[in-house]
Amino acid sequence: MHRRIWPIVGASFAALLLLLPLFAWLVSREAGSIRARTKDVQRTYQLVDDAITNVRTNIHNVNEMISAGSRPLDINAVGLQIADIHRKTDHDCATLSSLLGANEREQLLVLRRSLDVYWESVDQSLKELSSGDAETISPGHDQSLPDGVLRIAERIDALNEVRLWREEQEIESQQASVRQFTAGATFLLFVLELAIALMSTAYLARFERISTGERARAEKAESELRRLSNQLILVQEEERRTISRELHDEVGQVLTGLRMELGTLTYGKTDELFRVRLESVKRLSEEALLSVRNLALLLRPSMLDDLGLEPALRWQAKEFSHRTGVPVSVTIQSKLDRFPEPVRICLYRIIQEALTNCAKHAEAHRVTLTIKVEGDVVFASIQDDGIGFDAQRLQTQGLGLLGMWERVRALEGQVTITSQPGTGTLVTLSLPVGLEQLAVNA
Repeated sequence: MHRRIWPIVGASFAALLLLLPLFAWLVSREAGSIRARTKDVQRTYQLVDDAITNVRTNIHNVNEMISAGSRPLDINAVGLQIADIHRKTDHDCATLSSLLGANEREQLLVLRRSLDVYWESVDQSLKELSSGDAETISPGHDQSLPDGVLRIAERIDALNEVRLWREEQEIESQQASVRQFTAGATFLLFVLELAIALMSTAYLARFERISTGERARAEKAESELRRLSNQLILVQEEERRTISRELHDEVGQVLTGLRMELGTLTYGKTDELFRVRLESVKRLSEEALLSVRNLALLLRPSMLDDLGLEPALRWQAKEFSHRTGVPVSVTIQSKLDRFPEPVRICLYRIIQEALTNCAKHAEAHRVTLTIKVEGDVVFASIQDDGIGFDAQRLQTQGLGLLGMWERVRALEGQVTITSQPGTGTLVTLSLPVGLEQLAVNA
């Protein structure tokens, strides 16, 4: 049972076309997710780092303010600055609370408690300074508090570094998964493409073998058909020659003898009625003799064998003009005696068929026949000035046209019919000469 492979190949191509955009979409989506996560991690790390840096800077600034001291007149201004730094520090702590994960929350709570203690110490120091008589402000708060806050901030910063490293490791793992998926999908697509290529190649190779075999059989059948057609033409020509000779030699001689015998009867003593009937019979015998001779000439003129192709063509043109009343101009520019027998017969029959078609359909007033030889090719053209026809819409081909093309194809020639309504018809013929042996063996 013959199994079709093209549906499988088509389905494979369809699957490949669907998988390619799906694969590209999945990879693009994962790559976009990784890029977004990387940006988010870097942004979070930078915000946490900025907040920790701000806390450190704020503690350092407050510590510097208290350590540097001030006049009682400037305590209020210092207090306002420290209060502003306090608000900024609380804002930074809120930022850290929103950014840090569960692992860093405990350290953040410790930092908040330490900061609360630190700010209470700062407030106490400001109160003492505002009631004192010293010209400079000396820190009255515990100096270990800022160091503790800074150490907590450093631990949070270290945790932030660890969290950044962990996020980078996870991103790297995600990238490795994407690379693994890309490699697997690429391998799958490669296998699918390879399978499609192998199936297509096998199918095309099988189809080419079948096509080559069918073409060889078709060429062999065409060659056999051409050989049989050529043999049929040769047999037909031989049969026409035989019939023509029989009609001319046997039947023609019998009718000629009959006419002569009837002629001798007119010299005897006969009555008027017998003489009238005798003349009628004599006239009928002459008409029969003329019909037999014309039939013999139409089948195959003896002058084609006795005198050659050129006299036979000129007689054909003269006979055509005699039957139809249409003058035929014959121009033969080369000697035709050297042509092989198949070429001479083909030329004669093609021209005979063209003149016959002209008499039946063209309604022409004049016909021009031209024959010339160029190199090893003989060219012939039959042009009339008749009504013409649309050659592109010629749907049916009569036996005459088929016979023309079959004769020409057997000799590896070409015949072309060119016509348009109102412009007449041109039949052109080209035949290679020197193919006698090829035609005989075909």
